[in-house]
This record gives sequence, structure tokens and C-alpha cells, in this order.
Amino acid sequence: MACRTASVERVADKTVSAKQQIDKLQAMIESQEAHNKAVFYKQIDEHLASAKLTDAREISYTSNIKTEYVSEFSLDKIASVVVSALKAAKAATNPAYPQAPTSQEAIEAYSDVVNAVAEAAKSSSNSAASLAFSMNRLAPGTIAFLFASSINIQDEETFGSEAITTTAIYYRLMESPRDVELSAALDATRIRVSADLATYKKFIALQAALVDALADGKISFEVYLLQDDKYAKKAAELEKRVKDGTPVAKAAKGLVPKILSVEDMGSGTHKALVNSAVEKLSAMGDAYKSVVERTRSRIENGYF
Repeated sequence: MACRTASVERVADKTVSAKQQIDKLQAMIESQEAHNKAVFYKQIDEHLASAKLTDAREISYTSNIKTEYVSEFSLDKIASVVVSALKAAKAATNPAYPQAPTSQEAIEAYSDVVNAVAEAAKSSSNSAASLAFSMNRLAPGTIAFLFASSINIQDEETFGSEAITTTAIYYRLMESPRDVELSAALDATRIRVSADLATYKKFIALQAALVDALADGKISFEVYLLQDDKYAKKAAELEKRVKDGTPVAKAAKGLVPKILSVEDMGSGTHKALVNSAVEKLSAMGDAYKSVVERTRSRIENGYF
């Protein structure tokens, strides 16, 4: 399934050249599906092996392609894929164990995961590349894998100053009786909160990559401001959801190892990357002063 945002459709409708270039982008990424699928499946096998889940089998596989401007941030037309994935997970879950949630909260949580993976694929920073893959437990024994790949084109005469990007997102649902045994103590709330924490960390990583890309001149100041604002709002939403769910998770600490808590929010993983970017931006003049000050404040507060 392929979709285009309204702004891209408007450009495509105006000129033959724009439509041809957009069609070419989509054709290129469609031609890469076999390769991308092979890479995706290899990563899945590695993650399953690491988790010692040797009995996993596929429930479903699907893919989606979306074309948009680099700074756009929308999953409107992918929502149906997310809902279908959750319904498939619910149908596949062993009735003896908690079923995969299909509530609006669960749909929003999984949509955020898809969005984070897609945004990572779009990023011009190498540091975000590893984020374009995700493994999420939807219910005990039911695991969703996501992978995204993106290509873009920049033609100021046709599309303006911002690049157009086409992103392919691959979804694979798998079930594992062994995982049911390992995670039977987890309820739907804790599963969702754990997923929210992982997604929150992805968006923080994307913000770190964004500062890095700005410092390296890979994106414009305007694109940085647009994307950072959107990522920050999403991170704040996820942070609230994690904190709201933390008491439930804390109560299970004696039952299940490595349950998240609100103290897990900051990781410090990206501090060196961001510090390096701040040094570069500080030498680039007063135009970047607001970004430098904002980023330094985030570093001091343990945001990264």
C-alpha cells in the first residue's frame, strides 16, 4: 500500500515533472523490497536468538510506503495498518493469557513506535540509522517487528527548498509459546508502558540526531526547528504516559526482572554526540544561539 501526504499530492497534481519524480521515488523503493526484506528478516533472527526465542513463527507480514516532505510527521494513512496489526495480534494470542490490547491507547502507542521507526529512516544523521528497526511485545507470546528504509530527492524548482522523501515500512508479526512462558507475569498495561518507554528513547535519540545533522549542515535551520518541535511534543506525550503507568510497573518489580520505572527516562547515551554538535554550532554564529542554548539546557537537565 502506498500513500502520499496532501501537500505532496498538490505538488504532483501541478506538474508532470513532479509526478514523474515522485512516481520514480516510489518505484525505486518498491524495487528494493526484496533486499530490505532480507535485511529485516536477518535482524529479526538475530533479535530472536538474543532473546532465546527459538520457536517463533510468522503470523503476518505486510509493508507500507509513504511519500512526504522531510519535515512532515503524520501517520494518518497508516493508521489502518496499525489497527490491523493489533487485531491480528489479538486474534493470535492464546486465550489462556492476556490478549493484545486493541484500545485507542494501544493503537496510539503502536502508532508512535511506527512513527519513530519511520522518522529514523528519514533522518540524514548516521546516528539514527539503528533506530529504523524495532521489536515490540504486543502481548505475551506476540511480538511485532518493524523496519523502515527511506530515499529522498531534492529539486528546488519542482518541490521548493525542502526534500521529498519516500519511506517503506515493513511489519512482521510473530508468535512464540516460549515468550508466553517468559512473560506471562506481564499484563497489558505494563507491556504498553514498556513500549512507550522504548519509543520515548527513540524520539530523544532522533532529537540528538537532528542537532547532529544541523551542525553538519545536512538540514536547514527551518527544518530543524519544525522537526525538533514535533519530536519534543511527542517525547513529552510519551514521558507522561510512562510516568502515569510507572506505579503499575513498579509493583511488579519483584515478579519480573528489568521492569521499567520513571527513573529510566534519561539514558545519557547521546550526550557525547550532542555535546560535539553544540561545539560546532557555537562556532557558526549568532543565528544558532537559540539552538545552542536550548540544547545545553537539555543536556544539563539530563534530557539526553
